[in-house]
Amino acid sequence: MPTPFFADLVREMCHDGGTGPLTPTGAAPGHRRFADAVPPGASFHYAVASVAWPAEWENGTGHIDADGRLVRETVAASSHGGARVDFAPGLKTIALTVGAAWFAGQQDGAAAQGAALAGLADALAGKQPLSTGHAAAANGVDGDTLTVRRSAGWVNIPLAALAYRDAGGRVLAGAPLACADGTAALPSIGFAADPDTGVYRPGANVLSLVTGGVERVRVDAGGRVGIGTASSTHSLEVIGSDGVLLGSGKTSGAIKSARLYSPAYDTAVDAQVTVYYAYNADTANILMLGGGTSAGQAATTVRICTADAIGTHTGAVHWEVTGGHLLPGSNNLYNIGSAAQRVKTYYGVDGAINTSDAREKTALRAFTAAELRAGRRIAGTVGIFQFLAAIEAKGAQAAREHVGVIAQEVWAIMADEGLIDPLGDEADPSSRYAFLCWDQWDARQDAEEGDPVQAAGDRFGIRPDQLALFLIAAQEARLAALEAA
Repeated sequence: MPTPFFADLVREMCHDGGTGPLTPTGAAPGHRRFADAVPPGASFHYAVASVAWPAEWENGTGHIDADGRLVRETVAASSHGGARVDFAPGLKTIALTVGAAWFAGQQDGAAAQGAALAGLADALAGKQPLSTGHAAAANGVDGDTLTVRRSAGWVNIPLAALAYRDAGGRVLAGAPLACADGTAALPSIGFAADPDTGVYRPGANVLSLVTGGVERVRVDAGGRVGIGTASSTHSLEVIGSDGVLLGSGKTSGAIKSARLYSPAYDTAVDAQVTVYYAYNADTANILMLGGGTSAGQAATTVRICTADAIGTHTGAVHWEVTGGHLLPGSNNLYNIGSAAQRVKTYYGVDGAINTSDAREKTALRAFTAAELRAGRRIAGTVGIFQFLAAIEAKGAQAAREHVGVIAQEVWAIMADEGLIDPLGDEADPSSRYAFLCWDQWDARQDAEEGDPVQAAGDRFGIRPDQLALFLIAAQEARLAALEAA
């Protein structure tokens, strides 16, 4: 039974009445106050005896509350037949004591313990020999046995049938381990100092590696490996915001490495996969696509395939290199460069070949009078100029001078002759004449960081070969008119 709180010489006077809490008013001579000896809330035996009304008394168990009052919890004996006494107001004493029932319970408990001890010698006779009498061992060895209780007797189990630590510090298991499945937060195989790192089983025939309570690698029932994903659909999938590095861990002068990187997925930033050569100290810095130059290493064709829209899972061949030639994946479909991303200079031995097959174009028509007038006027605008970007980069003296026309001036002449619409703010420039060009582009952002790379804009241009033929025809008509005069 629980032991109530006890302290010597605790007795106070009281004048309260009723069946509720009683407030001590001061220690009796030669005694202590409850507030000085009894912790608030501690249960203890109490005895209340009325001085003003000697026939009223009560013994029981209670405690001192936060206001310093005696709260009577249970009554053991009283002048009211064992029930709580409704004390009359007047002088009475409250004492901390020991209940007779508690003493009786203690004696009964001691008697029960004595009876149990009486049969201890007989019980010990049937127990395992005292292990402290044997020599200590830091590890187990093959052939050791362990004595265990089985039913009413004892049996010896080979230590090899259990997991034990050998002389080399290894824990050996004599049979396959059968662990609980575990979770990512508490894997079934973990580490004492790092319990949320290890291996667990998410489902049937599935194994996962976790660190810091987060699943990092999963091998599913089909043998597919997912890093950063729990639902692989390919033999190996790597999903994450940090990209993927494939290569050698060797240092300078050893095998070089390559990196396959995807910086964005399902975001407004353009996603891309970049393959590049990562060995900066090499003077050659060659990225080889298609294999090496030795026999059996090189590929015969390298293809560049992309999809036309986000979410498209099948791409088309847009360019390929085969037999040393760079070829578009489809005839008459793809450009080299754009209005916003222009090629600076073309180097070649022979000129460009443009299709001029009679089977692929209409019959030639004659120039109109307005076209011939426009051609003569345009020829009069031909002059020498410098590119502003070249002046900014090299200076006015070093920037080269070019021969040509200003596209807007050509456009104005053609419009003045009624051949095209004039330039204006209401509509985008438009012309049926192929030597007049106008292109616009949207803003572009960095694929990895999302920073602006190029602002939206537009640019006028010409096709020099077609404009030159246009001017030649106008000059030829002018010469013919002069010769006929």
